[in-house]
Amino acid sequence: MAFDPNRIPDNLKAAYRDKRCAVLVGAGASVGAGLPTWGKFLSDMIDGANSHRVISDHKAAEYRKLISDPAKYLMIAAGLKEDMSAYFDEFIDKTFMAPKPRPTDLHRSLTKADRLQFVLTTNYDIVIEQAYRAAGMYDVSVCTFTDTGEIQRRLSKREFFILKAHGDASRVGNGIILTEVDYRNIIYRQRAYQSLLSAMFTMFTIIFVGASMTDPEIKLLLSYIADSFSPTSGPSHFALMAEEDITNIEKERWLRDMKVQLVPVSKAGKYKEVTEFMHALHKSA
Repeated sequence: MAFDPNRIPDNLKAAYRDKRCAVLVGAGASVGAGLPTWGKFLSDMIDGANSHRVISDHKAAEYRKLISDPAKYLMIAAGLKEDMSAYFDEFIDKTFMAPKPRPTDLHRSLTKADRLQFVLTTNYDIVIEQAYRAAGMYDVSVCTFTDTGEIQRRLSKREFFILKAHGDASRVGNGIILTEVDYRNIIYRQRAYQSLLSAMFTMFTIIFVGASMTDPEIKLLLSYIADSFSPTSGPSHFALMAEEDITNIEKERWLRDMKVQLVPVSKAGKYKEVTEFMHALHKSA
């Protein structure tokens, strides 16, 4: 069954039509390209650390027990990043670059939604920019947290860009933001970046794609800009979530805590309704 365009809220259609809309891409969007889920990513890190003999078999077993609890992902990531140390960048390259992932239908649907102001992602891979370049945007601007000047310039001129909020696997010495300590260091050392992130969420309607309540990267990002959300002013935000999983309590928490309204989609056909949603949103303009 195709996604029903009537399920798209009118205020979201208006924001997209007026070019006051952007997309935040979470880890779920990259799974279709063959990249790991958070649990698999951490499991592979454990394997990597163990193979380099920087952790013992006993410590590896303890890490594996913790993986069953998504609430502990950031704690596990912090420990493993320290354990891997000099091997960490090599691991990121092996995980996100070496497999040479290719854009999916979802990524291609983003490129057709040409009224988006920017695409923000917590992912490290290069699949999004690959999709835009394949669509003819060879010079698409790809920024990270180190490019505050370029982000500010693009926002002020209302020019499209991609922001990889937690780092880029393709950059040498990629500066991957993986832990809460990493993010806290960046935010408090780069106030301009913090201000720009806040501006994005107070000036534009954000659509969350491939995100979930348990996605630690999404929670990490939102926790530091939550003060920018006003329950009575500013734009509303929206998240595409599997209707089979979401509860009324989750709907309330996303709306009250983050001012994010959930738009239910089906899991059927590997979440094909998410791609159909993007096409329907563009047609609504």
